[in-house]
Amino acid sequence: MGGRVITWALWGGCQEEVAPIGSDPSTPAGHSAAPSGTSAHTGSPEPSGVLVVPDGDGLTFFGLDGAVVWNRTWTELAGPCEQCGGEGASVDGDGLLVAFTTRGTTSGGAVARLSGTGELEWRLEEFSFPHGAERDPVDGSVLVVETSGARVVWVEGDGQSTTAVRTLDRDTPGWFGEAPNGVERFDWDGRSYLLFSHRGRGPAFPTGPDPSGALSLWDITTPGDYRFVWRFPETGGLAYPHGAVLRTFDGHLWLVYAHSAGLLWGSSIGLAWADDPTRPPRYVADVETTGPTAPLDFLRGVELTEDGQVWLTDSGPGGGASASPDGRLLWGRLPTGLEPSGATGRFQDQTVVSIEPELLVSGLVNPFEGWLWDRPWP
Repeated sequence: MGGRVITWALWGGCQEEVAPIGSDPSTPAGHSAAPSGTSAHTGSPEPSGVLVVPDGDGLTFFGLDGAVVWNRTWTELAGPCEQCGGEGASVDGDGLLVAFTTRGTTSGGAVARLSGTGELEWRLEEFSFPHGAERDPVDGSVLVVETSGARVVWVEGDGQSTTAVRTLDRDTPGWFGEAPNGVERFDWDGRSYLLFSHRGRGPAFPTGPDPSGALSLWDITTPGDYRFVWRFPETGGLAYPHGAVLRTFDGHLWLVYAHSAGLLWGSSIGLAWADDPTRPPRYVADVETTGPTAPLDFLRGVELTEDGQVWLTDSGPGGGASASPDGRLLWGRLPTGLEPSGATGRFQDQTVVSIEPELLVSGLVNPFEGWLWDRPWP
């Protein structure tokens, strides 16, 4: 099905007095314990690997049963960070790129590269609310999503300067969308793309403007010559979408996104078919949660495996705007046999289906994404 390439990097190595990423989080001494929460998980997820979760305290790797595998505070990872908060992370060869705020929940920000043992290699300041950082293999630069700056900026990959190599922003023909809050870079049929989520604004009740969030796809094959491909939904808006990804499941390539205010009573998981990701996706459904863990307060991240296992990162009440430790990780399964329903997927033109997930971890401070690093630990 097409030529999409996803590569999961393997981290290795060990240096004296530094515990390798993936080792016992109790060593070396002095590292704070991550919130353990309460695990209600009774299933046995098949993939080996971890959920990588940046939050208001630091960076944590959770096993798929909710157990802490590895964690560090932002100060331990990136130097002095009294008001830091987690926004994004991505695998970068034998290390990790992280994006985090530096002056409170939505103010300022930095990106940094960590080695395979979790040591800081470089840190760049003064980004405008960065929500993610990824390596661009075309030239080794690092692309940074600046939500408040409404742009993606590419900087030199050695972490020595914030000077833009190039940008994708309001001056780019075809640009639209408020507050880009995440991207996924992928290759398909010999070309390179960026899948965006644009947070926009949420719904205003009882009267007021409709939500303006959306997803978009851009062709970034030629550096500096970026081409708009599609907008989803084609008309109307989503209510604070986050973390759009493409994942295979049930015989299709799916566009999956956290619809953070997608329902009048909480968040939902947005689903659309994207078998040819270069064409506008076909909306399928918004998935609500039921049962003791429902509703979701403010869904920030969704991970989906080929057999339908889904992991949900819920920031808690207030959409992550406060420091209350009410964030959660949940686990469940999506139903098979879902098909496009004829709805557009825009807010209040949706088809709603239900799942009943189980709680993995509670007591997290503003967890942001929770992506699945699908690899076994040695």
